[in-house]
Amino acid sequence: MRRPGFGAAVLVVALGPGFAFAGVPSAAHAQGAAAPPSAQVLIVSGLGGTPEYSQLFREQAERLIGALRERLAVPGESIVWLAEDAAISPRASGRATLEAVEREVLAMATRAGPADPALILLLGHGSGSGQESRLNLPGPDLSGETLSLWLSAFTTQTVAVVNAASASGGFVPAVAGDRRIVVTATRSPRERDHAHFGGFFVDAFALEDADIDKDERVSLLEAFGYATGEVRRRYESENEMLTEHALLDDDGDGEGSLEPTAEGPDGALANRFFLAAAPAAVAQAAADDPEVAALLAEKQRIEDGIAALRGRRGELSEEEYDDRLEALLVELARINRALRDPEGGA
Repeated sequence: MRRPGFGAAVLVVALGPGFAFAGVPSAAHAQGAAAPPSAQVLIVSGLGGTPEYSQLFREQAERLIGALRERLAVPGESIVWLAEDAAISPRASGRATLEAVEREVLAMATRAGPADPALILLLGHGSGSGQESRLNLPGPDLSGETLSLWLSAFTTQTVAVVNAASASGGFVPAVAGDRRIVVTATRSPRERDHAHFGGFFVDAFALEDADIDKDERVSLLEAFGYATGEVRRRYESENEMLTEHALLDDDGDGEGSLEPTAEGPDGALANRFFLAAAPAAVAQAAADDPEVAALLAEKQRIEDGIAALRGRRGELSEEEYDDRLEALLVELARINRALRDPEGGA
């Protein structure tokens, strides 16, 4: 819940106007002394119920932390893990009680820089009643409605919430909103069997296979696609009926998609959400040349405009939509040409 002073806090930016890839300065950064973006991550692993599941959720959390620090170069102080038992691992920051989750969500909003991508990953078992989903925690459980209230601390930026628990589908309508990406392991609270999505989602960042476009980073959309594909293969290999259907919503309508795409309506924001910094060559080019940094910032502004336009497609006539989209695509092509051939001019 919002506390006094949070309206003026410096909050998380993942994909807002002027965000020019994580780790690449916007035009404002090129002119000023703003710190480079650094991902902010909160991992919450709830009740395991049995030693087997407690160990599984601990291993998933530790594997992601290792990937964040070693592969993605995320600073340790930017990663917080609340576990079922704080003594379960030296990497755990505390116990995953409802009070602790609230404290860490609000703390993340406070410490995040103005261009920091933010991820909240929920691991564990879930439960559902009607359309409501809850993550099982020591003590009171976490509902999507409660988490959504805390996310109001992120007043102008984008935050990604990934609920990898069973029966998690109710988090989509509860958490969805402007500048929010919501991923759930199931499409409804009625899919109550253990969900395998979380382990494969972690693998997307720990392994190299999920980088489909080979840009040296894994977007949230790529991670979602990798995890859902591996879930299907797992059920097929075991000759079992698929009992979990992951959803992604990032256009704020509260209706998740089973197969989001970079073209949207769901998937456009997730396609540009990264935890890793930009590839070294891109970051170095932007650091060395303010014109390149400005072009990258302009490219991101146009891509944001395309995503916003696609989200409003139903409000426009077909002719107006096509005209606006064409203008943006032409401008994007011009920027891409300039980036490929700096000597040729814009």
